[in-house]
Amino acid sequence: MGTVLWFLILLLLSLGAWGFHQYRRQELKMQTLKQSLLEINQKAHEKEEAHTKNQAQWEQTEEKLRSFLLLMDTVMNTIPNPIYFKDAEGVYQGCNKVFAKQILGLTRDRIIGKRPMEMPDQIPADLAAAYQREEYKMIDKAGFHTFETQVQCADGQRRDYLFSLAPVMDRQGNLSGSVAVLSDLTEKNRAARHRMQKEKLEGILEIAGAVCHEFNQPLQAISGYTELMAMKLDGHEAHSYIDKLTDQIERMRDITDKLQGVTRYETKDYAGNTKIIDINKASETQ
Repeated sequence: MGTVLWFLILLLLSLGAWGFHQYRRQELKMQTLKQSLLEINQKAHEKEEAHTKNQAQWEQTEEKLRSFLLLMDTVMNTIPNPIYFKDAEGVYQGCNKVFAKQILGLTRDRIIGKRPMEMPDQIPADLAAAYQREEYKMIDKAGFHTFETQVQCADGQRRDYLFSLAPVMDRQGNLSGSVAVLSDLTEKNRAARHRMQKEKLEGILEIAGAVCHEFNQPLQAISGYTELMAMKLDGHEAHSYIDKLTDQIERMRDITDKLQGVTRYETKDYAGNTKIIDINKASETQ
């Protein structure tokens, strides 16, 4: 009986030790699991904080970008010159209000996404082709390019404009588009033409004055001798020639009178591509 009792006691002690060992083992596993969960939670918290920080930075960057785009749009619309920019395919990607209103007579949303050839009412085919040729020249030069040509404005009138084109490159150095700034040269060109005509008129007046001055004296002499010949040959068969000569002298006087009455620069075609002064239009003397 004593042996059995000791055996039971040893068995209970063994079971207790084994149970305690299992308990400790499970407790260690739980502690390890808790530590792992804490580390995972810590990393998740750190990632969440980093995401929140990145999100804040992204929102700040996005806000700065919106502010910059708003600033650029304000600057573009403050500049009195028409401005537009296209992508590498020649499609309008943006413009300022001056270009939209004064040049095309359209709202910007109706311009963006279109090519010049797709707006024949606003940009006639001959002008669209001319612009495209100049853009190709800019691409060949791979740099700043200027040219002067006509532009059909929203009022239907064609005016002289200077185009200043510049290529836009991406980070790899490839062409991604172009920017154009237009300057109205109509009044400047008109003033230049007026100044040129004035200078030509001054030269004509000087020449006409000199011709009339030098021409009048021999003309008066020829007229006087013709009158004497008419008196001497009164009744002679040669008198009819004297009358014809007198008519030509009067015609020459009429020409000198018109030369003295020249007030503007007018020309007419003569002998092919040559132009001469149109005395009848240029003179106020009729």
